[in-house]
Order: sequence, then structure tokens, then C-alpha cells
Amino acid sequence: MTDTYMEIQEELQLMQRELQQRLAKEELYAYEVEFGQELLAMAKTDVKNKLLLHDIREDLKDVERALWKIEIGMYGICEETGQRMTLRQLKSMPTARTVHECFYEKVKTI
Repeated sequence: MTDTYMEIQEELQLMQRELQQRLAKEELYAYEVEFGQELLAMAKTDVKNKLLLHDIREDLKDVERALWKIEIGMYGICEETGQRMTLRQLKSMPTARTVHECFYEKVKTI
């Protein structure tokens, strides 16, 4: 593994820890809200919490998939084309699965 991949791996591990902490915090909050608020307010909060929890879980899956790919030597290979993504692309979007995701991120930030 190159130093650059090690740097990306460390960033992904940090993201993983932060997402796990956020997920635990939000799950605890969702549990407390369920028992501490009125029904109508709870319904609105419940929908927001479920969406937030879903997004956190999806982000965590992306990070864990990238870490697994590093572990098995498949990191940075486009799942659609089989092309190797550039280090620049991977640094800008370490969880990218395809070259198209990297392109989308580039367009989105312009």
C-alpha cells in the first residue's frame, strides 16, 4: 500500500469512527424522543430521525466498503469499467465506487 493510500485509509478510519459515534448518538436520541414527547411532535421528529439515521448508515456502509476494498487490494478500481481511479479522484472522494462518482463530485463542487 502506498503512502497515499495509507493517508486515505486513515481518513476513512476517522470518518468511520465519527459516523459510528453520530449513529449511536442519534439512535439514543431517537429512543429518548419516542418516550418523551407528544404523539404529533413525535411523528414529525420520528420521520426526520429515521431519514438522518438512514443517511448516516448509508455513509457508514460506503466508508466500510472502501476500507474493505483497501484490505483486499481492490480499492480505487471502478466497479463499472474496471479502470483504476486516479489518486486525485480518490483523495477528493475516498468512498467513490466508480469514475462517474468522482466526475459528479467534481461537477457538483464547481
